[in-house]
Amino acid sequence: MAHPHHAGKRRPRKDARPATHHWQIVATATVKQERVDEEALRKACFIVGTNVLDTAVLSDHALVTTYKEQGGVERGFRFLKDPLFLASSVFVKKPERLIALSLIMVLCLLVYRLAEYRLRTRLAETGQTIPDQVHKPTARPTMRFSCFNVLKA
Repeated sequence: MAHPHHAGKRRPRKDARPATHHWQIVATATVKQERVDEEALRKACFIVGTNVLDTAVLSDHALVTTYKEQGGVERGFRFLKDPLFLASSVFVKKPERLIALSLIMVLCLLVYRLAEYRLRTRLAETGQTIPDQVHKPTARPTMRFSCFNVLKA
């Protein structure tokens, strides 16, 4: 669609020709839903490897669920980098001691995640909540803030 543009600041005369034209495009977009669904299905696929091949022991759904829950474990290791944890101030010289320290940290993380899981499960069973770090009720607290809330109470 063409819009005439006249030179000068005043209203042009009736017989004046426009100096230029500014063009405006009018377009309509349509969604091809089958193509969108196809792309969504393609992006929803990912590869998960396991050594448990018997589907009676571990179903496909349980395998994917377990894989997706590993984010909680990954977040748990984040606390090792936290300055409050003071892991950077630990120096070991022997590889055996480093392995032992790593084992202790993994066991601590296991206890941490188990306590968090048990607290969340118990809150879900009873329908209760506890305040989080901004004092809003939550049924899915982390143990870090839960311990601080218990200490305050």
